Amino acid sequence: MRTVVPFPILIPYGVERWSPDAVRIVRFGDGRAELDAAVPLAVAPPGPGGLIRLNACGADLPPLAPGDPAGLAQRLEGALARMTGAWNAQGVRFVAGWFAALNRAVAEARPDLAARLAPFEGLYAPEDFIFSGPAPLPRAFLYAPDSGGGAPEADFVQVDFAAWLGGRPLALLAAQSALTPGAARRRRDRLGAAGIEIVSYTAADIADPEGRFFAGLLARLDVPFHVSETLPAAPGGPTLPLF
Repeated sequence: MRTVVPFPILIPYGVERWSPDAVRIVRFGDGRAELDAAVPLAVAPPGPGGLIRLNACGADLPPLAPGDPAGLAQRLEGALARMTGAWNAQGVRFVAGWFAALNRAVAEARPDLAARLAPFEGLYAPEDFIFSGPAPLPRAFLYAPDSGGGAPEADFVQVDFAAWLGGRPLALLAAQSALTPGAARRRRDRLGAAGIEIVSYTAADIADPEGRFFAGLLARLDVPFHVSETLPAAPGGPTLPLF
């Protein structure tokens, strides 16, 4: 018997295609559910100001190899870059520009962050707040229902990147798309009909050494990401909100 219940908004990402069959409920209770997914799955937090942050985006990081000098932030950046797909140099540069913007924002706020963390006597570093930043979700599938009544996965539209900023999704589309003009138009129409804001970006936006495109995205937040989370947290903790 099928039953419809309130549930968090899920954003599959990092793959070329997916099906709802790839997600199953392992256990539930006490207002929470544990999901098993064959694809990376980000869970949108409830509330008008919520963010899907790097520390809760559901990315599956590769195990740390002995003697690996790469820090956790570098590993996470690399994992998201690989999810952009094979031979997607622009996608890799997009992820790099996103992380550079987060690092820049943390560096600018470093004196204030250091003062906030001083009582913890070195347990945290200001640089740890990068994980509080919003996550760029490559090859994300956003819910934009198809009026044609096809398979369940047809209700989702794939975008180059997605972000969840201020309690709502944002579709980030490359100005030069591999889609045909007709397919690109239909994608925009579907996203628009679902009330999803679209932001286009160019190769020049990504290459800008000052990162103005990415800074503009961060400026959309009513509260800076490193302020809206009291203490930094690394990826790997619980990610499913109450529902």
